[in-house]
Amino acid sequence: MPFPSDPQEASPDDRNAVAKVWMKRGIALLSAHNHAVLPEALNCFEQALAIRRELPFEESAWFRWLLTACWMNLGDVQTRLGKPAELIAAIRSFDEAIFHLQKLPLEEDSQYRGRLALAWMKRSLALRSQATPASLHAALLSLDHAKTVIEESVTAKLPVNTALLPTLMLNRAALLLEVSPPRMLEALEVTTQVLTLSQPTEHLTLQAAEIGLKARHVFCRAVAMLLETPPVDTSRADDWIIQATDKVDEAMHLTARWENHAAGTTFHALRHELFRYGCNLLLAYQPHFMAEFLLDVLDPAQGSPLLAKADDLYQVGLEALDLAAIELRRRGPLDLGLQKMDRLLEVLESLSQATERIKKRADQAMAG
Repeated sequence: MPFPSDPQEASPDDRNAVAKVWMKRGIALLSAHNHAVLPEALNCFEQALAIRRELPFEESAWFRWLLTACWMNLGDVQTRLGKPAELIAAIRSFDEAIFHLQKLPLEEDSQYRGRLALAWMKRSLALRSQATPASLHAALLSLDHAKTVIEESVTAKLPVNTALLPTLMLNRAALLLEVSPPRMLEALEVTTQVLTLSQPTEHLTLQAAEIGLKARHVFCRAVAMLLETPPVDTSRADDWIIQATDKVDEAMHLTARWENHAAGTTFHALRHELFRYGCNLLLAYQPHFMAEFLLDVLDPAQGSPLLAKADDLYQVGLEALDLAAIELRRRGPLDLGLQKMDRLLEVLESLSQATERIKKRADQAMAG
């Protein structure tokens, strides 16, 4: 990939044209989502960086802007490579990007602030990947910087990417569960705020749908940790369980909404995990609600949107119903007392009926 002429004589624009070719190749490799090609992508961005570092960026905001793109992509590859030395290098790359972005006239172009916020967010991801108490704390601080940049953009009445703030908050919520000690209640609050931002458009845009599903997943993880970490606040436990199962039900409907969209298949793994979580949560704490929950999700007669393409969930649901029946029979006299055994029998019968209805639906789906 030679210069059009001798590098010392080529104009800045000619040299940047060569850097641009390296950048495009690196971005194409990065977009392949193939770990094996990451070293080649890294080389492409390093080649582009070597050229753009020699351009007159001190006199040109445009050349400085292009330089920040090199550092951002370099840091992205280094983060994905993920080894300790590469994560340290990634943080340095994002620090370089932030340094140059802060020297740009931020008030003149909303893209400058947008990339600056993104650089702080990506720096946070690299720190999070280091997974040490100090790096996780630093990752939260990086997100605080990113939020400040976004808030300043709003104050300056500059356009802001609508996905930027909910994405930042989603990352923060996940981080709050990884710090020591984990901050579950704060994570619940943050995910609730994320859903307030994403829900109005999650049935319309794939990006909002993905943010909404991941927010529900973090919410459910936080509830699971709250219920498993003593001392459990028993006065709030039932409300957490109800909210978590509601989030699972919402996720099932949302993934069904995107089922026929080509990119909607990317939600299958998350849908499956959330569904299993809902089953396990009810099995552990409220098995008497298992039949109602599963029929709401899997039975078309109940208005469920998960039709023929929910084969993977049918088997999970049937297993959960069997386990719920076993668990209730084991716990019945102890939990309900002899005077409430009639209620236990009613619940067991509802589980049996739900099993038959879901088996019938699964058979119909396979025949179809």
